[in-house]
Amino acid sequence: MIHNILSIKNIRLTALFATMMFFATAWGQSSWKDAFSIIKFEVRADGEVTTTDTTPNLGLHGKYFNFMLGGELGGGFSYYFKQRIVAEPGTVSFFDNTDFIYLDYKPTKNWRFRFGKEAMALGGFEYDASPIDVYFPTNLWRNIYCFQMAAHAAYISNDGNHTLVAQVSNSPYVNYEGLNYDAGLVSYNLYWAGQIGHWHTRWSSSMMEYRWGHFLNMTMIGNELVYDKWDLYFDVMHHALDWNDWGKNFGFVSCANYYFTPRFNIFVKGMYEQNKSGERIGSAVSLGHQLEAGHTSARYGLGLEYFPNQQKNVRLHLYACRMTDSFTDLEGLHHTNASWNFNLGATWTVDVRKVITDLTNR
Repeated sequence: MIHNILSIKNIRLTALFATMMFFATAWGQSSWKDAFSIIKFEVRADGEVTTTDTTPNLGLHGKYFNFMLGGELGGGFSYYFKQRIVAEPGTVSFFDNTDFIYLDYKPTKNWRFRFGKEAMALGGFEYDASPIDVYFPTNLWRNIYCFQMAAHAAYISNDGNHTLVAQVSNSPYVNYEGLNYDAGLVSYNLYWAGQIGHWHTRWSSSMMEYRWGHFLNMTMIGNELVYDKWDLYFDVMHHALDWNDWGKNFGFVSCANYYFTPRFNIFVKGMYEQNKSGERIGSAVSLGHQLEAGHTSARYGLGLEYFPNQQKNVRLHLYACRMTDSFTDLEGLHHTNASWNFNLGATWTVDVRKVITDLTNR
């Protein structure tokens, strides 16, 4: 079955690539460079060992296989498409395994309008990073179904350093509750991405509908300092169902990089999350997308990245992470589960557009 699905996907990708090449030839060099300014494949594969009190889990696995396509359509319109190539079909809709597929319209340098599937406009630098670049993430990052059909309007400052976004998207609870896209659950998101000197921001506040007329507030405050040899971000995540629910369900994550050379850096990352809210939907899934009610979680680790070549299209990584999860059961007994995770992996990118450009310029 999996072999058949992969074969169908390979045929579709081949047909898509052949169509792109046909139009590239028909339109001529100047047009196809604009229409296909992004044509890339990227892959990440990891080897992992996770130690527990019982038998350790270990093995090799493919982490990501992505195809990206984007470009200008003229008249202020542009598009972007990012597909995760997976060995099983989606379960919710046609765009299940499509992270991005949207149309942009930018009538002026200050305004942008977007419609399609994209990441919900939430703050935080861990959340903002491409999934292929994230190591031992928070529970929020792993659990929230962030890629949704949406529409947004954005204002961009004259210097390009500040972007304000107002977005309406499907609520992630459509996915959690197994509802159809027409269930009527929406999320209203306000977002600010800014840069003031060395200080960068990713701030947001959202109202996510989990039942008709009932909303969860999610506030994400991300701050980053960026210098030549090092950078550091610190994200705070807070979730509340009501005014008396504040301060019970929150988390933070921080990561620092030190760049010995442009091709080699080490990083240290740590996080803490808790859900001490008495409010929940169902018995298992937390309303805050982080943890079950009554649970706390902590992770911290150290790692490195190395780019073997000057083009930086190959990346090797290595990290070790300590993970602890604690909770109190219905009988009042406290439990803590702890483990170590060791990971060695490689990421590589094939810039198809650059290869085609080099060939046509010969």
